[in-house]
Amino acid sequence: MKNWLQVIAKANIGEVYIYGEITDLKWFDDDVTPTDIKEELDKLKDVDEINVYVNSPGGNVFAGVAIYNELKRFNKPVTSYVDGLAASIASLIVLAADKVVMPFNAMLMIHNPYMIAVGDANGFRELADKLDKVTDSVLIETYQQKTGLKKEKLKDMLDAETWLNGEEAVDLGFADVLEEEIKIAACYNGDNIQFKDVEVQLNRFRAFPKSKFKEHKPKNTISSKQRHRHKINMLSASL
Repeated sequence: MKNWLQVIAKANIGEVYIYGEITDLKWFDDDVTPTDIKEELDKLKDVDEINVYVNSPGGNVFAGVAIYNELKRFNKPVTSYVDGLAASIASLIVLAADKVVMPFNAMLMIHNPYMIAVGDANGFRELADKLDKVTDSVLIETYQQKTGLKKEKLKDMLDAETWLNGEEAVDLGFADVLEEEIKIAACYNGDNIQFKDVEVQLNRFRAFPKSKFKEHKPKNTISSKQRHRHKINMLSASL
């Protein structure tokens, strides 16, 4: 069974586990792509409902939007669970569900999209306009549909890179049900933090609430090659 994506059908309930980075192309075994999700959801057409369990640092914005829409089109009830982290575009994916469940010790993070690019001044002005359009037309619109928050409030939250625990996410409308804590290891080591099997580069984010986590070196860390995967796909809009 793959660690990054598990699909299980039992008691007529489909279970989808998305533990990994969201990408448009598969660079590493634990990358999750829209094609992966579509193929696996097609296997669950006969179930009565599905549960989607997410532990992801985010990734490519348009790949995440595609997965969001695939889950939205699924014609059975969908419940999403934030098992540890739903950051960046992963925070949008969990909102595709009819019901979002978060333990109080899980985290959801939203921020503006960003890109790494090379070009002249004209190119960067055009790029900035595109990023603004993604923020306004994709992120804010989707978050507002779920939360009912005003666009100005959401824009401020995106600008600030906002991290929410389960209770805060429920209070603001990003989640519907608050669960008791689940036993999922969350610890940081140097420039990275690990949520169970998913390691996140903290230098991707500027407002990570490090004080909430005890410094502890994980027993197993991923390779430096995996840590620097973002340098490979440098021109992709990411969340």
